[in-house]
Amino acid sequence: MLATALALGAKGMAVLPCYAGSKKPATPHGYKDATRDAATIENWWKADPNYNVAIATGEPSGVFVLDVDGVDGEAALRKLEDKYGKLPASVESITGGGGRHVILRMPDCGLRSSVRKFGDHLDIRANGGFAVMPPSIHETGRRYCWSVDSASTFADAPAWLVTLATNGSNGNGAPKDWPAMFAADVAEGARDDTLTRFAGHLLRRYVAPQVVLELLQCWNVTRCAPPLPPDDVYRIVNSIAGKELRRRNGQ
Repeated sequence: MLATALALGAKGMAVLPCYAGSKKPATPHGYKDATRDAATIENWWKADPNYNVAIATGEPSGVFVLDVDGVDGEAALRKLEDKYGKLPASVESITGGGGRHVILRMPDCGLRSSVRKFGDHLDIRANGGFAVMPPSIHETGRRYCWSVDSASTFADAPAWLVTLATNGSNGNGAPKDWPAMFAADVAEGARDDTLTRFAGHLLRRYVAPQVVLELLQCWNVTRCAPPLPPDDVYRIVNSIAGKELRRRNGQ
């Protein structure tokens, strides 16, 4: 694992360790601790040679990941490709959970991580997120591995993918199935984005800010892994409530 971590860092990737057989970061601040510094990387894996290898996605590494989750994700992606055009050949990995990661060059638009924003079982790992890399071991016991059928260089993401990943499938970032999203677990890297969208959805429908805050504090504890600090949830709701108030006042 150390050799892979050093190689990724040498290629300009911001690396972080995750616990063996897990996606849980092994550093205090998760993806925010990711680095290209070889000495720091060596110290991490000397502490535990079995750590999984991950990268901070987005601007820290210059790439983002389209996470295609199994057969349902492949079906959703085919529908998009039929409508907009095929994805370009790029570097890919096969996940231990039976899905795949399509790794693409990061666009210059501040793309953020998101969950099911434009299709079921299709997630984006970009700014504010991270992705586990081969040859890490999945919680199932299977290894992540590089796809032998993929390209050897990172491709630019097509404009349609960047647009959907930024705006969502209905043009404003609102998912098609709110109940399904509310019932789904959210990993580190997508928590801020998901909470922001829930807050906006509820406040735009005139749910009282105090009620929104209470609902999302409870949802954060039960669905986010790990949960955000309560102050972060308050900050998100307060920020969106301020924007919504200005909208109602025509500002």
